[in-house]
Amino acid sequence: MSSNRYFSNVGGLPPQTQTLSSKAVFTIAYAVIPKTVMSDIVTSVLPHWDETKAWIIARPLSGFAETFAQYIMEVKPSGGSVRPEPDARASAAIFVVEGEGKITHEGHDHPLRSGSFAYLPAGAK
Repeated sequence: MSSNRYFSNVGGLPPQTQTLSSKAVFTIAYAVIPKTVMSDIVTSVLPHWDETKAWIIARPLSGFAETFAQYIMEVKPSGGSVRPEPDARASAAIFVVEGEGKITHEGHDHPLRSGSFAYLPAGAK
């Protein structure tokens, strides 16, 4: 990954000469996260995920959503996780921005490609 690339070809870091004035807005009911605020998000790693980087866009926040988190992830071809979500109350929605992969749910492989959406209900293995 080049140093000026963010999470995919649709992202990218703005030039240092650009004045940035966009702000994310959080209320009790919703969050609006403009694309322009995405350039200063720090890369993170997630436990039990191999060859994966995550950019945490929204995380549990008292007063907004105490159990909601949203990431953009880069999973290399040899990466991913084979461990189920440890919190049996957690569900997941996955949108594939670019690339391809698979989700194995209840012993069945489900291919994913750019534009795919997958929902894993709470307690899914």
